[in-house]
Amino acid sequence: MISIENAGNCTIFRVTGNVTANEIIMQAVPYMTGGQTDTSLWDFTRAGRVNISTAELKGLAGSLKQVSEDGRVRKVALVGSKTINIGLGKLFAAFAQMAGLPYTYKVFRNLPSAMDWLADNPDYSSVQQTGR
Repeated sequence: MISIENAGNCTIFRVTGNVTANEIIMQAVPYMTGGQTDTSLWDFTRAGRVNISTAELKGLAGSLKQVSEDGRVRKVALVGSKTINIGLGKLFAAFAQMAGLPYTYKVFRNLPSAMDWLADNPDYSSVQQTGR
């Protein structure tokens, strides 16, 4: 399951339990075609398993490129968990860069580091530490 909340100018996608590529795309596409915030965080710290193949990961980046129209550079933090290998996030970040997505992706092992990185820019100063 993926829940969405806003914290200032940051959209937080909290993933719990098992999740598929289709569930991720069903949340990401409406967000990207609607009013986006300057930063976003995908929190996989409570995820049980991400059921996604390498081909689906590459397809996800391609699908997001098709709906990314404004060309504005935004920061996206991906936070793994003990059971979700951060290598999966790094692989997605590489596919996103190859697809030409206008976002800066960074992968983290914990939420505080990700929130610090998102807030580390005057343009993104509205991002605050959020409770869980």
